[in-house]
Amino acid sequence: MIVFCIYLILGLSAVVAQTTVLTLPLFHGLFYDLLIPLVVFLGLRLRDGKGLLLVAVLGMIMDLLSGGIFGLYLSVYLWIFLLVKGVSKYFNVDDKLFQSMLIATCVVVQHVVFCVSIAPPWKDAQILAAQTIPILLQVTLAALTGPSVFVFLEGIEPRIQARLTAPGERPKAS
Repeated sequence: MIVFCIYLILGLSAVVAQTTVLTLPLFHGLFYDLLIPLVVFLGLRLRDGKGLLLVAVLGMIMDLLSGGIFGLYLSVYLWIFLLVKGVSKYFNVDDKLFQSMLIATCVVVQHVVFCVSIAPPWKDAQILAAQTIPILLQVTLAALTGPSVFVFLEGIEPRIQARLTAPGERPKAS
């Protein structure tokens, strides 16, 4: 439960940063969705029930705070979570290059879903063409920073477990 709460706090921090600081004109179009690496990490590391609940809560909160189409972030995050769960059965997900490409692919998929859901069908190609440079920048940034985010997230759980256990006691599995 403690690990769930820590990941929830990290997710809420990412939501607040994304909906306040990263909406400033200085950062517009530069950063990708900060919850995507967390959703991918949760899909790879947490059990189905805990991870799915956490992703659903973070998706609903992001939908509420973003001001966009309600349910869009929730559905994208749930699909990313479920697809990562499926992919993790067939590939070596501990490889940093694979994690990098997985996060970058998820950023591209999110942009495609957003463009398709916002624009009429005949305008999809025009919107994607106009957003090519920001999307490429975000995908590159996601591919470069994704593995370091994973290293940070992987280091949190052992530290929490170490602080919760008494000296000489073995940490409990989450």
